[in-house]
Amino acid sequence: MDARSRATASRPYEQPRPRAGAAARPSVSRGRSRYDTQPRYASQPRGRGSARDRRSGGNRLAGGMAVLASGITGGTRSSGLNRRQSAPSGARNVIVGIVAVAVVAIIGVLLWSNRKVDITLNGEAMSIRVGSTCEEVIQTAELSPKAGNLVSVSGKRLQEGAGYAYTAKLGGNELSEDDAKNYRVSPGDSLDISDGGDRMEDYDVQVMTEEPQLEMGGDAWGNLSYVSQWPKAGQYEMRTGKQSGETARGDTIEETQNAVVTIHQISPDDDSKKLVALTFDDGPAETYTEKYLEILDKYGIHATFFNLGQNVEEYPELAKKICDRGSEVMSHTYQHQQLSQLDASALQQEFSSTFSTIESTTGVKTTGFRPPYGDFTEKAWLNSGGLASVSVLWNQDSLDWKRPGVDAIVENSTKNVTSGSIILMHDGGGNRDQDVEALPKIIEKLQAEGYEFVTVTELMKSDSSIPADVAAGNATMPDGCVWPTQIKSDDSSSDDSGSDSSSGSGSDS
Repeated sequence: MDARSRATASRPYEQPRPRAGAAARPSVSRGRSRYDTQPRYASQPRGRGSARDRRSGGNRLAGGMAVLASGITGGTRSSGLNRRQSAPSGARNVIVGIVAVAVVAIIGVLLWSNRKVDITLNGEAMSIRVGSTCEEVIQTAELSPKAGNLVSVSGKRLQEGAGYAYTAKLGGNELSEDDAKNYRVSPGDSLDISDGGDRMEDYDVQVMTEEPQLEMGGDAWGNLSYVSQWPKAGQYEMRTGKQSGETARGDTIEETQNAVVTIHQISPDDDSKKLVALTFDDGPAETYTEKYLEILDKYGIHATFFNLGQNVEEYPELAKKICDRGSEVMSHTYQHQQLSQLDASALQQEFSSTFSTIESTTGVKTTGFRPPYGDFTEKAWLNSGGLASVSVLWNQDSLDWKRPGVDAIVENSTKNVTSGSIILMHDGGGNRDQDVEALPKIIEKLQAEGYEFVTVTELMKSDSSIPADVAAGNATMPDGCVWPTQIKSDDSSSDDSGSDSSSGSGSDS
């Protein structure tokens, strides 16, 4: 359409002017002139529109839906005309649909996240908005927990109400401050909220070393006392309050492990066996050791010889022969001194010299001993430096050192014997002829009663309550341990309380 035509079209009620010199054309009564640009429905009032308008709108809506369906499902393509007519309106419809879906989703999320769930609060059922914090629970439930106080390192109150605001427990387990802050309510929770605890002031920390102590335990009396727990030093915090300036012990970094000496009466696990141990003190002796070994060989049994270090040095072959013949050697100290009367240095020398002499002579390592006179107190254990593991006493004292006669020695050695008993006799230190004569009678009498003769280590191994390294007779203090210098008792370090002596205490053993 040219400019003139467009101008004419803008005046719909005017007839087109004839061109100059042209004859006037008669009007045409049928139909509309092709130059008549009057809109077909221009005379209809505006409002709901004509049927065609409604059809056109419906087409646009249908087109929009088609575009939406096409965009979602990749459906069939519409004609070029329909695409040109409906694409802009369809895009708008798609956007409107997306927005509507998003609004619905947001509303759904808000409704879901703000729903209430059932929990147990302080023992009572209650509905709380899901995801609520502890503070929100307190506010919703109208709780009024009382805040704790700010306290010094020693527990003195410094400021009232400056402690923790509340205490929260979930399922009975107390939450830390951080966990309480991060907590969010979930369905079925069992929550308890109560008054807050005290908060300690800020403080500086110094790591301190705590030395172990010695303590005695076990039975009131027994034929053994042994180290049942080796000592280890511990570490702990020493706190100095920044506000109060006070100092106080804080958390333990590493537990202190005391040396524990247990007094125990050997009790074999197997009740069907009757076990007893023969022991000989003060050897080896040139006159009697060989005779004892021959008697033991005759009856096919073994015994334990508690030898003096100085005698082992004097008769090394006899000491070695004891071990070669199946019996065993333990220490009776170096020169038979009363150990409770020695200071730590002298006592440790008695142990170390005898243990090393026995090992170098016989090849046997031992840390077992029998204290002379049966005298080894708690103070003596403290002075031992951890060199010894087990002190072996006795149940049956033959009293052979009194030379009471053969029958008396036999009676003293066998009367009231029970499984786990230890019999005391002597190898050296005097005339032992009565012992040599009494020994076969002792063996025969107890064998007739069903007793089996074993060494001290074998007897200890029969009782599973005794630690295996101690029962072996050669336990040593492990690396990293340190022997104590104090007794775990304020009033026992200056006396001889805690002696592990038996009924034979005072014997010339």
